[in-house]
Amino acid sequence: MTSQLDNTTPYITLTFSLPEDFSPPSGGEGETYINVKTSNTSAPVKVAQLREPILRNGRWNFSFAHNYSDVSAKYLVTINMTHNGVPLLIDLNYFVIVHRAPHRQTLHLSPIGRLYIQAQTPRVVEPEHAVTVAAHEHDDTHALVTQIHVSEKMAEAFYLEYDPATVIPGKRYTLTATENEYQNSIAVHPASVVLKPFSKV
Repeated sequence: MTSQLDNTTPYITLTFSLPEDFSPPSGGEGETYINVKTSNTSAPVKVAQLREPILRNGRWNFSFAHNYSDVSAKYLVTINMTHNGVPLLIDLNYFVIVHRAPHRQTLHLSPIGRLYIQAQTPRVVEPEHAVTVAAHEHDDTHALVTQIHVSEKMAEAFYLEYDPATVIPGKRYTLTATENEYQNSIAVHPASVVLKPFSKV
């Protein structure tokens, strides 16, 4: 799924990555939609988009032209996959900052039920100490959707699993991470997210 670009054009190549065991539904109507626009301009500029009637798994590449040779550019990338109008991915914004091209970057996608988490680990914590990462209702930290205890090393990036049947479509949930030994809060991305988008059907 790589765009056709002139060999002399500076370009950005994004590698979209899904969990190894993710398999999209077969049959029915599937669609993958990618949209890229500038994020650091006074008004967003549409840079690239692709809509195709297939569903993806594993890893695949998407390239688009980078036309800002003298300044850094910040792009906002959104990607959606639907099957019979039902979203398969959590609706997230991905930001790509480019100082010069060519530029390559991997974006980890989150199927509904599995949210890709990146946590900032505190330097004062020993590697064997666990970190607790939790998803809960925005106004009630005790209303847990799910939580997991992981090592500091694993907390850098991993998939947080949850049951989609336990979350409300369109409702935003908050993510928190805490180092267990000293109860230090750890920055986590995303900090809040809609875990189940509204369906089109």
